[in-house]
Amino acid sequence: MAAPLRSATAKLGNLLQDAKKEWRKKPKKATPKKHKPHYSKGLDVWVHDTSEVWLPATVTSVGKDGSLCVRFEDGKESTVQSKGDYPPVSGSTQRCEQTDDLTTLSPLCEAAVLHCLRSRFRSGSCSTSAGATLIAVNPFKELEGCYGEDVVQRYTEGSKTKPPHVYGMAERAYSQMEQGLGPVNQSIIVSGESGAGKTWTARCLMTYLATVAVYNPGCFEPSPGDCIKSRILDSNPILEAFGNAGTARNYNSSRFGKYIQLQFDRGQHIIGASIQTYLLEKTRVVHQSTGERNFHIFYQLYQGASTEEKACLGLGLPNHHIKYLPMQAVTDKALDDCQAFKMTREAMSNVGLSQDKQMDVFQVLSGLLHLGNISFTSDGELEPCDIDEDNKDYQLSRDFATTLLGLDGEQLEKSLMFRKITATHSKRKSVFMRPCTVEEAGTRRDCMAKLLYARLFDWLVAFINKSTCAGQWHSFIGLLDIYGFESFQSNSLEQLCINYANEKLQQHFVAHFLRAEQEEYSIEGIPWQFFSFADNQPCLDVIEGKCSIFSFLNEECRLNRQTDASAFSTRLLDGINGKHIYKPPVAVRSPAFIVKHYADDVTYSAHGLIEKNKDHIPVELIELAAGSTNPFVSKLVQMDLVEHEIQAAKNGKVQAKTVVSKFKTSLDSLMTILTSTAPHYIRCIKPNLACQPDIFDSSHVVSQLRACGVLETIAISAKGFPARIPYAEFSQRYRALYHTKREPTPSLPATNDDKTAKAFCLSVVERIFGDEDKENAKVGAQFGKTKVFLRSGQLEEMEGLRAQALTQAASCIQRSWRRHQRQQKVRRLEAATLIQAAYRGWKVRQCLEIMNDAARVIQQAMLEYSIRKQQEREQQRLEQESTEQVLLEKSLAEDDNPGSVDSCSSEDEEFHECRDRLSALMEHPIPASHGSHPITQPLRSLSGGLMDLHAPQTLPLYNTGILPRRCSKCGSVAKPPPDPRMDDLDGDEDDDDKTRQEEDTGTTERSLGRTLVSIFKKPAVDFALAAVVTALLLKGPVHF
Repeated sequence: MAAPLRSATAKLGNLLQDAKKEWRKKPKKATPKKHKPHYSKGLDVWVHDTSEVWLPATVTSVGKDGSLCVRFEDGKESTVQSKGDYPPVSGSTQRCEQTDDLTTLSPLCEAAVLHCLRSRFRSGSCSTSAGATLIAVNPFKELEGCYGEDVVQRYTEGSKTKPPHVYGMAERAYSQMEQGLGPVNQSIIVSGESGAGKTWTARCLMTYLATVAVYNPGCFEPSPGDCIKSRILDSNPILEAFGNAGTARNYNSSRFGKYIQLQFDRGQHIIGASIQTYLLEKTRVVHQSTGERNFHIFYQLYQGASTEEKACLGLGLPNHHIKYLPMQAVTDKALDDCQAFKMTREAMSNVGLSQDKQMDVFQVLSGLLHLGNISFTSDGELEPCDIDEDNKDYQLSRDFATTLLGLDGEQLEKSLMFRKITATHSKRKSVFMRPCTVEEAGTRRDCMAKLLYARLFDWLVAFINKSTCAGQWHSFIGLLDIYGFESFQSNSLEQLCINYANEKLQQHFVAHFLRAEQEEYSIEGIPWQFFSFADNQPCLDVIEGKCSIFSFLNEECRLNRQTDASAFSTRLLDGINGKHIYKPPVAVRSPAFIVKHYADDVTYSAHGLIEKNKDHIPVELIELAAGSTNPFVSKLVQMDLVEHEIQAAKNGKVQAKTVVSKFKTSLDSLMTILTSTAPHYIRCIKPNLACQPDIFDSSHVVSQLRACGVLETIAISAKGFPARIPYAEFSQRYRALYHTKREPTPSLPATNDDKTAKAFCLSVVERIFGDEDKENAKVGAQFGKTKVFLRSGQLEEMEGLRAQALTQAASCIQRSWRRHQRQQKVRRLEAATLIQAAYRGWKVRQCLEIMNDAARVIQQAMLEYSIRKQQEREQQRLEQESTEQVLLEKSLAEDDNPGSVDSCSSEDEEFHECRDRLSALMEHPIPASHGSHPITQPLRSLSGGLMDLHAPQTLPLYNTGILPRRCSKCGSVAKPPPDPRMDDLDGDEDDDDKTRQEEDTGTTERSLGRTLVSIFKKPAVDFALAAVVTALLLKGPVHF
């Protein structure tokens, strides 16, 4: 019993142990079985080709061994093995040639993408959409009708229905900045290898954005926006002249990186720009490889300056060779350099550089060229050097170099041939001057030239920023134009930094688009099939990690020790682990190392890496330049002098920053800016290595597409959702779309109520895209946990509907407001008419009353005046008659005729009687008779408000018996009839005389009344009355 029990127990223990081992084993991933493609006769497939990489062909037969007999489009036949994967052609190849959006290709494969780009390039269409990325192939020639103001105007109307274009990408960024969905600031990243057309693309982007965002509110000529646009665009020729050069792969290669911020106000109007530069390749000033050129500005100045300027600058001298300018490169592009120099000078004037400042710049440039002709000689390799005065180029250049740069000749030679060494012993410091070798003196001379050119370039950038940068702005669109990926026969620290920058940009694209977008789908719960992509993070770790190339370079500079290049490369290869750095092949005998970049493997030489990384500038050279008699040269190095003084004050405890440290810091700040903005990508493709038009090298293009991850980008863009909007922002922005439907509008969701906001967004999207998605049998918009995901084109359609709804609402508001304004205007007009009528009536009545009062006063005064004058005339007449009577009496008294005497005496008695009556009347005024008006009584007015002048019914002058009458026949004075009121003055009168007296009185009264009426009815009197009325209105009534 014991033995079987032990054996059973042992078997059970073994089973449990085996089960425990199996449980601890990790489960194996299920590998999907690859289905062998099935090929049949008549099937169109893509076949590998040695020259074109992929070509469309038709299967004519299938062999028993699986080989395929195919026929190409040109009629040639070939046999291929079925080991490879030959993707089928969906439809005809003509469809691939006509499409301008690579996301519509089905099935999506490398062959279809390449064939589409190749066909469009040969037809003259160089821009193709690849989802979130625009692929731009450099044609190396100008395309008619592709760029211009008319094309800009077409894309300002909307880029949705327009073919892919650089302007379309700029319009997309500008529209997103206007809409304010997501980050307001935008960035357009232009990438590609050297010669792919990045500089031209960035120039086109600047032209479009500066054109569409110009404003002129005051109708000025030229407008402020045009002035800003001109200054921004004129900065391009200046920066290209001073920062671009010709390389073996590109005639106009950017030897620096720049990030241009176009600044906008709240109205999305451009108000300024700023430029930030990165790592100028100043080594090119003193050294150029075979077949390469120095910076363009040197050749432009040498060829384009006038004869007087050349004589002043010492250029173009006979039999004069300039070391820094390869003469073959000078003569090759002479005509182009002359035209470019005119453009450069015009641009410098437009940005505000005066002629004097331009001449200062040209003097520095010429001084650098002459400085390079200073040569040295020595008796031995390690012996102290001396100036090579036998060199003809030195003899011609020495005076020009010192004069143009404002330097002392002896001090310059001494600073170049002797090195200052400072030794510190406790509190004592000793300074020694050590002679330099020929190589060291040449290095110091080149260091001086590089220092002055780098500071001149920085000064130009600062001046442009000062003239174009706005004080405050609301948003910006950044344009990144940085040097492309480079790989030459000899690559040094410059190429390492350039390729490192391209690696950072590729990592930004991978992290933002390829990885982050797919991770966001997973977090939001959107059904998604993950796509694999190449991640270049291991390569970045090799370059900038803790144990990396940069760390070893900085360590060598910090230790400041003599290190052999071979030993340094060995340390790198032994100290850095990873597959992205390895030894060069045996054929490469010089110390070097190879870095596996995302684009290609590049071999870097270890010679000079540490010295270039130190970028040490001798103090005596800084002090020499700071003491220049040329104020412009002295100003350029002031910052370097201040930094040296600060470091000297701290006894050298502050370690100077190396080149890679500075570059890494500036690049990290650039990545921070790009991460905070909404990025837009443009991939520039170089069609051939010769930079010739109408040549499409398929193998070279495919290598660029694979390195940039274009295929993965297209696949993700085809199935992804480019527009991702939070629910709160969506409901806030598109609430106007509810009013376009007849159904009742639901209550708007609160910003903190995600469920209500999601329901609101779902209803809006269902209303707009529900029928369309059902008809196309396509997965439409998706709704995540916090965001709504829209497919390509849906956001543009919603924006169009929103704009239409807002336009209708604005039209309705305008109609209502105009109707209200019209009603208010009519009411105000009616009220004003009523008020004016009442006021005018009141005013007329007031005027009539004033005129009536004035007329009464005038009439009364006039009548009194007329009567008074009449009385005076009668009195004068009576006095005259009395005088005549006296004379007559005297004459009669002298006459002897007694009859005559009696008659005269009788007349004299009558005269004395009349005089007595007049005196009595003057002493006692006669009251008016019954029924008549006294003289002082004012005249009455008619009922109509107009004055009617009437003569007094009775004038108590003749009927009072005061005024005697003269006989018309004999001329004698008749006795006036007696007046009943004058009984105390006179006795009885004769009845005949009384009757005649009454008739004469009536006639006199009527004639006086007619006289007065005629006087008052004359036109002159009307004017007099008007003047009197005006005076009465101003000063009051007139008192007589």
